[in-house]
Amino acid sequence: MIDICTMTTAFNHRRDGSQISYTESIRRCKAAGFDILDLNMCSLDRHEGNELAEDDWEARVDAIIEERDRQGVTFYQTHPPFRAGFIEAYDDAEKEKYYWDMVYRSLDVTARIGAKWAIIHAINDAEDPENIEVQLKKNHRHFDPIVDYAAKLGIGVAFENMVQSKTAVHRFGSLPEEMIALVDSYGSDHVGVCWDFGHGNTAIPNRHPEGIRMLGSRLKCVHVDDNLGVIDDHFIPFRGNIRWEEVMPVLKEIDFPGVIDLELSITGRLPDDLKDEAVRFTASIAKKLQELIYA
Repeated sequence: MIDICTMTTAFNHRRDGSQISYTESIRRCKAAGFDILDLNMCSLDRHEGNELAEDDWEARVDAIIEERDRQGVTFYQTHPPFRAGFIEAYDDAEKEKYYWDMVYRSLDVTARIGAKWAIIHAINDAEDPENIEVQLKKNHRHFDPIVDYAAKLGIGVAFENMVQSKTAVHRFGSLPEEMIALVDSYGSDHVGVCWDFGHGNTAIPNRHPEGIRMLGSRLKCVHVDDNLGVIDDHFIPFRGNIRWEEVMPVLKEIDFPGVIDLELSITGRLPDDLKDEAVRFTASIAKKLQELIYA
C-alpha cells in the first residue's frame, strides 16, 4: 500500500519566530497520524536557525534517530537545501562554500536517519532555456558529484520538477519530458524523479495523469499540494483545481514505490495550540487521497 507521509515542517516555527525542533516535530507528527516522515532541510544553508547547521549537528542527528525509534516512525525521503530560481553559483565565495557544505551535510543526514531519497531541484540555463543538451550539461556539471556521493552513502537523488511561471522564460525541469531526459542521462538506479504536483500544476495543468504515466518507473517520490495553476501556493489537496480523483489511481497503475508526502503551507502562522489540530486534518486529507488510489 502507498502510505501517507508529511514533512517535518508541518511543525516548523511558532508565531514569535522561534524554531520547533526536529524531535518535537517528530513527536507531534506521529501524534497527528503520520508514521512516515520527510526530514525537511531546505533552510539548512540560509542561516535561519536550522539546528543541523550548528557545530553539534551530529549529536542532533543522534537525537533525531533516538526520537524516530522512540516514536516508531520512519523516514522515506528528505529535502536538502536548494538554490532559488536560475542561480547556478553565488558570487560570494564564502556563501558558495557554505551552500555546498550544507548540501553534503544534508546527504549525510539522509543516510544516517535511514531515508531512501534526497530531493534535489534541477538548475536552469536562462540564456538557452529550451535547449535540452545545454541544460543537461549544466545539471551534470553541477550535480554529478552529488549523485556520486549519494550513491556511496547508499541513498538516491530524486530530481524535482520545477515551477513554471506564466510570465517567466521556460524553466528546465518543469515538463515530464525534461525530467525523463535528465534521469535517463544518468542511467543509474540511484537517480529518479520527485513529481511535485503543485509545481506540475503551473506547467501542465490537468495533465498530471499523462505526466505520471510518462515518468513510469522513474518516479520515486512525490510532493503533494494544490494550487490554482498560477503560483506555488502549497494549498491542501482539494482546495485548488488539481483533479485528484483522476490523478491518484495512476500511482497504483505505475506501481509507485513511494509515499503520499504532503508539502503544505498551513501551520506556519497558526497559534501553537492549533497546529496539532491542523496537522491531524491534513492526515485525514492524505488518507482520502490514499482511498482514491485504491477506489
